[in-house]
Amino acid sequence: MNHLVMIADVIGSRQLANRGQVQTLLEAELHTLHKDRTGLASPYTITLGDEFQAVFKGADRVFPDILAILRALHPVGLRFALGIGPITTRINPEQAIGMDGPAFYQARDLLERMKKDGRILAVAGLPEDDGLQESALGLLDHQLRKWRPNRLDILRLLLQGWKAGTIADHLDITEQSVYKNIREGGLEHAIQLTQALTGRMNNALARTD
Repeated sequence: MNHLVMIADVIGSRQLANRGQVQTLLEAELHTLHKDRTGLASPYTITLGDEFQAVFKGADRVFPDILAILRALHPVGLRFALGIGPITTRINPEQAIGMDGPAFYQARDLLERMKKDGRILAVAGLPEDDGLQESALGLLDHQLRKWRPNRLDILRLLLQGWKAGTIADHLDITEQSVYKNIREGGLEHAIQLTQALTGRMNNALARTD
């Protein structure tokens, strides 16, 4: 059975003047995400001061979770490496530590490559395609660097099925502002893109070969 492993870190953490505050914010957000275990095989776990990982059964919550973490730490940057493949050890349901296998190798190797090429979001372990997949990820990577916290939140909530009026009330902004973000950020296209990527990841997770 394949699993999806996320290994992520805070970019340039050692140079941050407020590193302790950033670590506290990260711990708080991961704790919030951990309250809902849906789709998680092994929960978000901080493995080093500024690095964390988790194991997912499916990909449905991955992009909303990434958006939530980016929103919580904004404007501090993060990198998210996603690896799909088998895990050869017993799954640890309490902490994402003490496990091994190709999914972890792929995520770890990918994260190290991302530190060199500057990407903040990438996936390893998907079937090869004609380049559309990498182009889509590259476009999403580019957009995530530019978006302000409200836009990250609006996309996250739209991916979770929220309506514009409910989002406006939740974020204490006008409904007009929600629609402006959708229009100016091209969020309808971002939703289609992330849903397509989620579908591809779920298909890869279901493969048994």
